[in-house]
Amino acid sequence: MSTGRESMAVKQVLQAKMEKHIKEMVTTNPMIGQLNTQFTSWLLGSGLTGTEIIQMIDSNMDAVIQPTELSGALQRTTGTKPPGWVINGLMSVLDMDKDGNVTVADLHTYFETIGLPSGIEEPEPEPEPEPEPDEFEELDKEIEEEARRQAEEIIRQQEAEKQRLLEEQQAKEAAEREAEEKARREEEAAKAKPEPILLEEDGSPVGHARFIELLQDMKLSSERREAISQSPKQSCKILVSSVEKTLMGQGPMKNGMTVIGTLSENQDIEVELQLPSEANEQVQAFQSNHSLEMVAQIINWNVGRKRAVFTATDFDYS
Repeated sequence: MSTGRESMAVKQVLQAKMEKHIKEMVTTNPMIGQLNTQFTSWLLGSGLTGTEIIQMIDSNMDAVIQPTELSGALQRTTGTKPPGWVINGLMSVLDMDKDGNVTVADLHTYFETIGLPSGIEEPEPEPEPEPEPDEFEELDKEIEEEARRQAEEIIRQQEAEKQRLLEEQQAKEAAEREAEEKARREEEAAKAKPEPILLEEDGSPVGHARFIELLQDMKLSSERREAISQSPKQSCKILVSSVEKTLMGQGPMKNGMTVIGTLSENQDIEVELQLPSEANEQVQAFQSNHSLEMVAQIINWNVGRKRAVFTATDFDYS
């Protein structure tokens, strides 16, 4: 008869723990907060129950959720494969215990926390009979014992939280010192290294292909940023390979599309071209092996994929 109450109490404790975990993650990394909000909106708007979503994600039914399983489920439902950093962010949100494993139980707790119906019918709790008069004394003892245990647990959690905050502060200070030292070393190295030659002998800017080769040879991110700040707007022709949604666009490029392709002047060089959101419908119709001509400028460097990121507002597609 007390099983129903105990089960509900356990759920409430787990939900509170998940809420605290999500709050900590969002406070630490605002990008995680955006991912969590988008993931919650997708779940609540999917029309599926928690059980149905778990069956879709846990494809091998081993009760442990792998990043590839989550990525595959999102790709099947949205039609687009999410980037690795998105999957890693969602896995960290779902990993309530921070032990590196996301289980089906973690998913159930997360779904209950955001208000997603589980799809599991729970039996109605049986009415609890009134205790006999001689049971009151034993009940009082149980209540007192439970209150004592809860008080001890609260004290233990407070001490653990103090220790965690102390360690967190120490780690933060150490990271700041390391970052300052790294920045100092990079600055000294940048000063010692000769400036890259960004002009041809006749004084005209180097072409995009040569500019990218210079960026590839640079070791320091500060060095690349300085060079990119001097990138000129020049005519450019790109052979289209694929099209994907822009993840980190700024200004008119926000929520736009990105063309992946190669430079016509050197097809060994792969580049990205961000186009404005107002051209999304046209860009989505682009096909591979067609070309784009435009006046473009290098505005960033994709470190992971080792390629330059261009922007352009006007273009000719053929």
